[in-house]
Amino acid sequence: MLREILVLCFAAGVCALDTTAAWQLMLSQPLVSGTIAGFIVGSPETGVFVGVLLQLLWSGSMPLGSRPMPDAPVGTATGVWFAAALVETGGVSLSFSNLAGLLVALCVALAGRSTIVWERELNCRLMRRLRMRLSSGRNVNVELTQALSMTMAFFRGFLLCVLAVGVLSVLVPVLGGAGGVVGRDYKLVLLLVQGLGIGVLVSVFARGVRGRLPAFAGGVALALLIRNLAG
Repeated sequence: MLREILVLCFAAGVCALDTTAAWQLMLSQPLVSGTIAGFIVGSPETGVFVGVLLQLLWSGSMPLGSRPMPDAPVGTATGVWFAAALVETGGVSLSFSNLAGLLVALCVALAGRSTIVWERELNCRLMRRLRMRLSSGRNVNVELTQALSMTMAFFRGFLLCVLAVGVLSVLVPVLGGAGGVVGRDYKLVLLLVQGLGIGVLVSVFARGVRGRLPAFAGGVALALLIRNLAG
């Protein structure tokens, strides 16, 4: 179990590194990072499920300029682990665990936004120090500075995942007996998928976060209405 968590956190760090610091091979996208996390925890279907929904949710979020964005790769990896851990307890349905994993992924990703801002501030300090040395005529190892920046990006994602998994591991046995809250069918999961799909379509015509959040909420409500009308 410990080895699995360490591998998961290592993968989360690599995916966080891929966001802007290096490579940019799309490993940081929720669909990719969720699938990777799913295979690590032995539940690839959970990884794909959580990854697809988060990919829809953050399809318009790009790490451009100084714009702070959610820490999608770490949040996705943590959510997938949490969902798989709930299933292993045997006391909850798959639909409930997937929904819980999705909510955890959203919370961790949004909480990780502040750590991204902190990392950017450290990078700005490094760049200012580098420019001062260059302007004074000193020899500067630019590659070493870049390597230090990449190391910070990796360990930020790795440590955030370790912290999130450590805190959430306390909740796994607590929620393990909450399976009766949600039925053992996929009605709620299907409703969530339909609502997010409609919300993504509507949010294309909405501007800003204030416009998108009501669009997603309206999509879920519309999906619920369609389901009730269909009987």
